[in-house]
Amino acid sequence: MKKISLFIYSMAGGGAERVVSNLLSELVNHYEVYLILMNNRISYKIPHDVKIHYLENSNPFESGILKFAKLPFLALKYKKFCDDVGIDMHFVWMNRPCYVAALARLFGDKKPLVLNECSTPSVLYASNNLKSKISKFLLKWLYPKADFIYPNSLGNLIDLRDNFGIEANKMKVLYNAIDLEDIQAKSNEPIKFKGEFFLSVGRLDSGKNHELLIKAYAQLKNCDKSLIILGDGVLRKKLEALIKELNLEDRVFLLGFDNNPYKYMSKCYAFVFVSLFEGFSNALIEALACGKLVITSEHKSGAKELMGENEWGYLVPVDNQEATQKAMQRAIDEPDFVKYYEKNAIIRAKEFNKKTIAKNLINELEEIYATSK
Repeated sequence: MKKISLFIYSMAGGGAERVVSNLLSELVNHYEVYLILMNNRISYKIPHDVKIHYLENSNPFESGILKFAKLPFLALKYKKFCDDVGIDMHFVWMNRPCYVAALARLFGDKKPLVLNECSTPSVLYASNNLKSKISKFLLKWLYPKADFIYPNSLGNLIDLRDNFGIEANKMKVLYNAIDLEDIQAKSNEPIKFKGEFFLSVGRLDSGKNHELLIKAYAQLKNCDKSLIILGDGVLRKKLEALIKELNLEDRVFLLGFDNNPYKYMSKCYAFVFVSLFEGFSNALIEALACGKLVITSEHKSGAKELMGENEWGYLVPVDNQEATQKAMQRAIDEPDFVKYYEKNAIIRAKEFNKKTIAKNLINELEEIYATSK
């Protein structure tokens, strides 16, 4: 059985981490899996057959300069560990681990290197600050060292090709895998909240744009539904202040991170997601899997790819409070609008079942391994 290193920054509560957890349960049936982490936060289930190794215990808030300076030392450390245990293939997720693994190749690691890109780099690094400049430089320099790259949407693939010089024949879209059986089982768990509610899920940071969502909600007419936001982050106090300013304390609720958002998704009136940018959002697929109307910003890169021309969910322009408000108002005023999307949601979600995606992935990893020898 081949030994594969699945290298990711942490298994904390994020979208990429959830996808990795879903794939691990399938990969362990075909590989001896070593899960390599740079931080000890684990929020998702890890199969007991997976061997966990901590490359370091990184502080998520350490300075960018320190992060940059540590890269070569971490690369040497990663290479040594992989040499010692006899890793046959690297499967690496998220930018910093990708930089470390690619540097390890420069330092002499010859095993097949496969990267996953779950963001749209030109959007993520759009600012002209030093951190963005360094990140874009590292990506352009190091990503081409990989044998293969899996963007998680077509938009991300095009971004890597057109803006970062990655050869198209070295890439293929790997859509986010969801555990349909787990979602359906967990969606049946009760919640304490009473009454109908709109729901959003995501970190409380500027990229998720919860401030706009709260302001749009505040403008709704004849609204007898609350707004629940699941997630934690640096903007909690700012959002709490906004809720107080708008006199919405008894209508808008920040309930923090919940490892089982599906019990809320299955019971919400509609799911509203107004992120400024995403790679390919897990939350959107999961809300579809719970059979719900999804109202989402047409963020780059995966929203339209997932929803089509308003076929599976309802798209609104990015960072547009008025359009978001109108879509939510339509959901209130037109119950048939909601029912139409509820009827079709699960059909789309089934296309992202982890068993199907993992089976194709494993076949492709074997081909990459064979051709790189």
